[in-house]
Order: sequence, then structure tokens, then C-alpha cells
Amino acid sequence: MSSAVQSYGGDVNFDRRLIERIILDLAETFEIRVVFEHQTAMLAGAFALAGGLVGGFTGGKMGAAVGAGIGGAAGLGVSKAISLEDIWNKVKDKLKELFYIVVNFLRRFDYTDYERAYYILMACATSRRELVMTIIEFIADKLKREVLSSIQP
Repeated sequence: MSSAVQSYGGDVNFDRRLIERIILDLAETFEIRVVFEHQTAMLAGAFALAGGLVGGFTGGKMGAAVGAGIGGAAGLGVSKAISLEDIWNKVKDKLKELFYIVVNFLRRFDYTDYERAYYILMACATSRRELVMTIIEFIADKLKREVLSSIQP
């Protein structure tokens, strides 16, 4: 058995590469993005510091306060949402249970042929929406980040 093929309860095996492709296809189709706010907080602090320095140099204490406020607001406005595909290699170890969630979901259709089950899933809007919402909720919970998508809750 290949290292990419894993046993899943009894006689059912699944190919991790195929399940990963399904996850990433759904992430691309529904524009799943993960928001990284810790970078935003760092930017807000840097902009506030820069604004305070420039404001203090040109306008004294009041200029420093105004500069820090404007700089901080500018930093908070820079939020970075990264596609799941772009960060997948960094986060897939934290999301390993996601493989089992997708496999369980696909077992409803035909657990012996995941390729065929994937096409059935993509043809069924209700099931596809249900799986994507489950993926979004799971990623948000595991990564402790806001997750955006083109799918409406």
C-alpha cells in the first residue's frame, strides 16, 4: 500500500492526494481565504509608531497623537486574506482531520470510487454547500482564524 493510500475503517482505502485535490478544488471554486490578523496587528503597530514619530517631529504631542491614530487606523485597514491553496503546505498538518471529514462525506455517495463521488458532489449544489460550510467551520476552528468564502452562510 502506497504511503499516500491510507486505510479508513475496514476495507475502505483512500488516496490522500485525491482527497487533497478535492479539498483544494473546493477551496478554489468557493474562494476559501484565511484571514491572518496577527500580521495586521503588527502592521497597525508599525504604522502607529511611524505616525507618532512623524507627527511628534512636525507637530509636537498633539501631532504625535493624531499621527499615531491615523497610522494605526491605516495599519488595521490592511488585512491579509490568503487562499487556502497558497498556505496548504504550511497548515495541512494542523488540518489532517479534514481528510477524514471529506472521506466521510463522500462515503454517502459511493465510498469505493472517490473520483466518481466527487463529480456527484460537484453536481449536487446542496451537498456541495454543506461540505464547503463544514470545511470552512473546521478550518476556522482549527486555525483560530476568520475564514472567508464566496459561499453565503
